[in-house]
Amino acid sequence: MIVTSTARRSFDAHGRLRYTRDDYPKAAREVGEELQIPIIDLNKMTRTFYVTLGVKGSKRAFVHYATNTFADQPEALHENTHFNTYGAHQIAKMVLQGIQDNRLPIGEHIVDFKRYDPSQPDRVDQWEWPRSIKNSDIKPDGN
Repeated sequence: MIVTSTARRSFDAHGRLRYTRDDYPKAAREVGEELQIPIIDLNKMTRTFYVTLGVKGSKRAFVHYATNTFADQPEALHENTHFNTYGAHQIAKMVLQGIQDNRLPIGEHIVDFKRYDPSQPDRVDQWEWPRSIKNSDIKPDGN
């Protein structure tokens, strides 16, 4: 199985999502087709996810935190590469959907999963991820 890279969260001045991964996702798709192996097109799914959430809303899936959100965090964090817990959970659902869509044998072990559509992601305002006692308060999620 080949999984393409996620898209980057990079919008232009008109609110259009840019293609920033050059030909890597295309190359991954071509190799999968040539070798006749399953492809999970995470690049396509994440593009749909970001566009659905929009320029502002998609920030809520990444490490974007206001100053002092966490202890010892004197500056705001604005980072468009690493997902926070909400974003990571959505990506995981995309992978699970790809496994099911490709009817991969590992799919037999997936439990408690309903179909996922990146154009209808879980509502971020209903997302709750309790802090672990092992989680450091010094560094935020994804950092």
